[in-house]
Amino acid sequence: MKITGIRQQTMLVALIPILVMTLLFGSYSIFSRFSDADTALLERSKLVANHLAIGNEYPVFSGNIVAMQQQAKTALAQADVNAVIIIDAHAKLLLADGKDKSMLESLPARVNSESRIYQDDDVLILYEPIVYTQISLGELDTPSATEAANILGAAIIAISKDHLKQLKIEMLLINLLVMLLVLLLSIVVALWSARRIANPIMSMSVILHKIGAGKLNARIPPQPAIHELNELANDINRMAQQLSQDRDTLEQRIQSATSDLREKKEEAEQAHLDMVSLNEKFSQALNELETIIEANPDLLYVFNRQGQLIKWNTNLKSFFDLSHSQLIFKNVLDFFCDEDKPSIDNWMHEILDKGSATIEAQCTRHDGTLVPYLCNGVVLKDPHGEIIGFTGTGRDISERREAAERMRHMAHYDTLTDLPNRALFSDRLQQAIAIASRYKKRMAIMFVDLDKFKEINDTLGHKVGDLLLLEAARRMQGCVRVSDTVARIGGDEFIVLLHDIETREDALMVAETLRHALCQPLNLGGNTIHISSSIGISIYPEHGSSEDKLVNLADDAMYAAKEAGRNIVKMHTPETRQG
Repeated sequence: MKITGIRQQTMLVALIPILVMTLLFGSYSIFSRFSDADTALLERSKLVANHLAIGNEYPVFSGNIVAMQQQAKTALAQADVNAVIIIDAHAKLLLADGKDKSMLESLPARVNSESRIYQDDDVLILYEPIVYTQISLGELDTPSATEAANILGAAIIAISKDHLKQLKIEMLLINLLVMLLVLLLSIVVALWSARRIANPIMSMSVILHKIGAGKLNARIPPQPAIHELNELANDINRMAQQLSQDRDTLEQRIQSATSDLREKKEEAEQAHLDMVSLNEKFSQALNELETIIEANPDLLYVFNRQGQLIKWNTNLKSFFDLSHSQLIFKNVLDFFCDEDKPSIDNWMHEILDKGSATIEAQCTRHDGTLVPYLCNGVVLKDPHGEIIGFTGTGRDISERREAAERMRHMAHYDTLTDLPNRALFSDRLQQAIAIASRYKKRMAIMFVDLDKFKEINDTLGHKVGDLLLLEAARRMQGCVRVSDTVARIGGDEFIVLLHDIETREDALMVAETLRHALCQPLNLGGNTIHISSSIGISIYPEHGSSEDKLVNLADDAMYAAKEAGRNIVKMHTPETRQG
C-alpha cells in the first residue's frame, strides 16, 4: 500500500524516529544489562576462586585433606557453585566435591594454567593457582622461575548459569514491556500531530489550485494554530498579488526583451570576428614559440593548467622516445619516478600560485633509466592576464650529482681501504650512543693497532704496506656483523664499533676473533708476512658515556696491550694507563 496522503506521511515522519530510537535504546539497554550481569557473575566467581585458592595455601602445602574439605564446603555454600576440585603442582587430584558429580571429571580438561577461564551457556569454570606466599624460596635467576617455584597447585570451581539465565529472561521481559508502552504512546502522539499539521495544509491546497487555475484574487485565510503555516499563507497571498501585478506588465517586458535580443545578436557577431582575429594572433605566437622550443638544448615543455603536455621540443621527444599521439596531453606526473611525484605535484601548484618554481627530480628515460634533472617552470598568461599554463626547461644534472657524491664519499671514507674515516666513525658513534642510551643497550669500542707495521712498510716498501692495510681491513670486516663499523683513523690504526652486545665477554670474543684473523700469514707481492695486532676495548656505559672518553679509554687499553707484549687483547680497567 502506497502512503501518499500528507496526513499519513506526517504521521510516518513523526513515528519512524521514535520507533528507531526506541528499538536502539531498548536493544542497548538489554545488551548493557546482559553484559553487566555476565561481568558481575565473572567478578564474583573470580573472588570465590581467589578466596578458595588463598584458603587452601597451607592445607595443600601441609597435605591437610580435612582443611581442604572445609574450604571446599565453604565455597559450595556460595550461590551457583556446583563443583570444587583441588590439584597439586603436578596436576594430581587432591580433592573433588560438588553438587554435580558428573561435572567433576571434566573440569581439569577444560581449564589449565594457560587457559584459566572456560564458559558456555550452562557453566563458568575458573582455574586459580595456589601460590606459596609464606616463605622465600631463595634467589632465582628470572621472575618466571620464581613464580613457577611458588605454585603449590590450583583450585578449580564450576559456577552454574541457571540463575543468570532466569535473571536475563526477567530483564528481557521488562525491557520489551517498556518498549511496547513507548510505541503505543508514540502512535497516539503521531496521530494527533499529523491531524494538527495536515488539516490546514489540505485547506491551503484547495486555494492554491484556484490560484494555479488563474483566479489570482483568491486568498488563504489566516492559520493561527501553526505559526509557520500562517507565515506560508501570508507569503502565498503576497505571491498571488505579485503575480497579478506581473501579469499586467508581462507584455511590456517581452517587447523590451525582444529589443535586447537584437542587440545581443549584433554583439555576438562582433565577438565572433574578434575571436577569429585572436586565433590568428595565437597561431602566430605558437609558431614563434615552436622556433624557440626547438632551439633550446635542454628539454623544453609547455603544460596547460591541468598539467597536460601541449608543446615540447625534439630533445624531450628523443629522451622519452614517444610519438606525438603518446605525448600530447600526457600528465606531468607521468614523466617522473613514483617517489618524486608528490614533489612534482607541489612544484606545479607553486608555479601556478607564485609564478615560477624550480625542482630537482628524476625523469624516467625511454629505457627505464632514472636521470636526475633540474626542472624550472614559469606561468603563461593570455592577453587578459588569466593563467593558461606554464612552460620551462629541464637540464640533465647527472654529472653534477656524481661529482657531489664523489666529494661526499671522499669526505667520509678512507681513500685506501674505503673504510669509514675518523669523521664518519665519530658521527656513527654519536648516533650509537644516543640509541644505546634510549634503549638501555650496551656497545663496545675496540682500538686496533697493527704491531710492527712501520718496520714492514720501511723494509718492503709502501706498496706492500698498502696491500697489507687492505688485507687487514678485509679480514676485520669479515669478523664483525654488517651492522657494526670498522674504520681506519690513520696509519695502521683501526677502530671498531660493536652495536648491541649482551656482555663484556661478547666484546672480548669478537676481539679475539679479530686478533686471530690478523695473525694469519699474508702472501703479498711475493713475500710471506707475519703480523699481529694489539687491541684495546672500552664498554658503554660501564666505562663512559661520551665519545671522547670511550675512544680514549680504548686507546689506553690498546697501549696497555702493547706494553704487555703485543698480540693480545686488553679490556679497559681503572689501572690502565696510556703507554
